[in-house]
Amino acid sequence: MRTKEQKRNKGITLIALIITIIIILILAGITISAITGDNGIIGNAGKAKEESEIANEKEIVEKAVLQAMGNNKYGNIEENELQAQLDKETGEGKTDATDIENEFEVLFIDTNRYYTVDKDGNVGEVQEYIEDKYPGDITVGKDGETLDGQTEKTAYQIWCIEDLVEWTQNYSKYASSCIKLCTTLNFKSKLSYADSERRDYGDLNGNDNDGNTLMNEMTTGTGFRPILYFYGTLDGKFNNEYHEIKNIYINKEGTAGFIIAGNSSTVIKNLSISGEICSTNRAAGIISGDNVSRGMTIINCKNYANIKGKIMVGGICAWANNNVSVQDCENYGKIYIESVDYQYGGAGGIIAYGSGTIQDCYNAGEIYGNYICGGIVGTGESIEIKNCSNTGRIHSIGNYTSGGILGKHRGETINIINCVNEAIIGEESIGYAGGIVGEYIGVSYTTDRILNIYNCYNTGNIVSQNYCGGILGVQGLVSLSINLNIENCYSVGQIQGKYNGGIIGKLTGSDSRTTVTSSIKNTYYLTSSANKAIYEGNCTEEEQIESYDISYMKSESFCNMLNNNIGENTGWKNWILEEDSYPSFG
Repeated sequence: MRTKEQKRNKGITLIALIITIIIILILAGITISAITGDNGIIGNAGKAKEESEIANEKEIVEKAVLQAMGNNKYGNIEENELQAQLDKETGEGKTDATDIENEFEVLFIDTNRYYTVDKDGNVGEVQEYIEDKYPGDITVGKDGETLDGQTEKTAYQIWCIEDLVEWTQNYSKYASSCIKLCTTLNFKSKLSYADSERRDYGDLNGNDNDGNTLMNEMTTGTGFRPILYFYGTLDGKFNNEYHEIKNIYINKEGTAGFIIAGNSSTVIKNLSISGEICSTNRAAGIISGDNVSRGMTIINCKNYANIKGKIMVGGICAWANNNVSVQDCENYGKIYIESVDYQYGGAGGIIAYGSGTIQDCYNAGEIYGNYICGGIVGTGESIEIKNCSNTGRIHSIGNYTSGGILGKHRGETINIINCVNEAIIGEESIGYAGGIVGEYIGVSYTTDRILNIYNCYNTGNIVSQNYCGGILGVQGLVSLSINLNIENCYSVGQIQGKYNGGIIGKLTGSDSRTTVTSSIKNTYYLTSSANKAIYEGNCTEEEQIESYDISYMKSESFCNMLNNNIGENTGWKNWILEEDSYPSFG
């Protein structure tokens, strides 16, 4: 047996050894922080170990997916087979594979890391499953810190579906707060719930006979209950990562959307949403308002949801009233508006109807239905649409208007600058169709109307059984005065209507109640697209409206001419020319 003295001497020896090693490292130029810091030797070793584990896990998933697909005669992935192959690779109870409709999730139970697998077998990057220790309480952070929702640093935190349910049920309590979405949530994934089988919330989806499990309540019946009003800031960016809300499901009467109403204090940013949103009788959109989205600011939001409704249906906003500001937003979902004849309506990739500023936005979704449809805006009042583009198919059914950027102008002043349409517009419609704007018309003989289309182009085909124009379908009357200005624009899409204009389908002249002033300058169309620039009517001022063949419109000379026309117009984009293409924006 060793004496106390021997033990003490051994302890001293170990301490001395450690000190000696540290001194040697310091003499070699290696500091303590280089050893123990976040980027030190020990930290980097830990990161390397984690990266190796992640690479191994991903390889396991990829092997299991390939085997599962190989064992299916149709090459499909089945949940049971995928789990069986994972068990072969790791042993039973080490992983959990779940089919969440459009993809699978594979959770490694020991590490709390998971991977998504799409139906084609592609494995996504690693994601961390973070357990919410305080589900349904957004006033407590992940580590137990108290939050007051008053600043960005102390914003309320959303970590699970239960947190969203708390917000919807007590929306007035959080109406003016800062709120952050701290992780991606998927309504069809049990990993997004603290307990997807809990029943204590009762009936949330309008069906009290379906067992009332929380996931079922969120994904069937009327689904998720929208947040009725919100006047604070919602941010989908947390810890420098952007998060999503996936597979949201809303099917209800009245206005439908994740958030229904806001005002000039409302800021929604860095949020992506996918799923299904439907209003059976009113407006619908992600950030959707029925004359209540007043002055909201919406930044860097993306919609992947299919949205259906009546009166107003927008990929981002339905009724964007009182100068809403929408910036850097995108729509990829299908937008469908059901038959309804209502002057304050329409369907749009970004907003359905309204006023404000729409800037740097993009639509790739199909916009269709039995009413006015526009790639960016359905029906506009006083609005500026700048630096926006559309590649989604736009087609109104029946006797309604389709426009690549704006369906219909019915407000006071609308400016459309640096905008692009590259999609087919109109198709089976018997209404008007235009590459940039479908229809420009007033609604009262007591007001003045102005439409400015500057530095825009259309490459999509315009198809209708009525008037079609490469830039504007029809300009009508019903106003005290109508002022139309088109400058430095071109269209090369084929115009395939009953009445075809390379630039405008129909330009109605003045009458006893309406004075019309129209100016078209430095605007061009493809010779083979239409027989003349304006099918019907004459503008009051023309300056260089020309048609050219394909070779010239793809030439450097044509691109230079467009740039020379910009002059002192600040905010107009410069044009560039890529090989074998028409000029586009730099």
